[in-house]
Amino acid sequence: MAKLLRSNGAPLGAQITLFPGNRLQFKVSGLGPHRKHLVLRSTDSVLSVVPLRVDDRRAEQVLRLEVQDHSIVSRRVVHLDAYVTDAQGRLQHKDSNTARLTVELEPRLKLPEADTEAGILARMLIVENAAPSHPKFVSLDESLESMQWMVHVLRNRLKLGPQHFSARGASTLTTLIKAQRQVEGFEQFPQLAPAQNVTLNAILNLAHDGADNRYRSHQIFVEHAIAVSKGTKAGADPCPKKLYAWKTEGSDSPGHNFVKFRAKGGQDFYTLTDAFLAQLTPNTSGALEARR
Repeated sequence: MAKLLRSNGAPLGAQITLFPGNRLQFKVSGLGPHRKHLVLRSTDSVLSVVPLRVDDRRAEQVLRLEVQDHSIVSRRVVHLDAYVTDAQGRLQHKDSNTARLTVELEPRLKLPEADTEAGILARMLIVENAAPSHPKFVSLDESLESMQWMVHVLRNRLKLGPQHFSARGASTLTTLIKAQRQVEGFEQFPQLAPAQNVTLNAILNLAHDGADNRYRSHQIFVEHAIAVSKGTKAGADPCPKKLYAWKTEGSDSPGHNFVKFRAKGGQDFYTLTDAFLAQLTPNTSGALEARR
């Protein structure tokens, strides 16, 4: 009986998940009859097994799974079976002592189109929130709430009047996000600033790398951003006076007219002071001079 192991020696398990373009190196420990290595075959050509180091004088062989880098539009289940060979290396039959490996091939998550409100929101939420690989990450539940609160901040700014937040002329969430001094790196959207583009791609890559054991948490993180951007997980504004700003937890206040409400998911969220709200009128033109 042969054992399928990860590169670090941990068991590969009976089932794994991979995405288009993924490559997973693994080891097969143990020889078959005739002191020959078992041969692993995929039941679907979309998944191939590439031999990297196979030497019958050694009990361990190194292989790599490769998923074709083309569109997989729906979940597909592929199996990997081990075959016994004869003394000349010709396939004979399946090895009943080596468990079949099930490989779930998942399509990549699709962000809303960039030219839609949901599209800019989804990308902003992914970039602005602490992902599972970020030092300030707390939990997926907290990051979901943080995403929801951010959208409330933006909607509240539009309703109160974007001119109070140095965003005069903004009339939609898209124009508000792109306005100067609002969300860093999104001023020229759909082109992102370099730092924000790197962050977005790094998170999306992790969410679609089945060879990385962090993929599932990042996948859920991205799924949350998509759901919040589309309004299917809107959540409620938790602040009685409404939320009007956020900054990375521990950062300086966005301005003297803001008061911290609560920290959530690695972010500090703010409302407005009673004094400012009391003197505010629909025609007030002064800006709060705050970024987020």
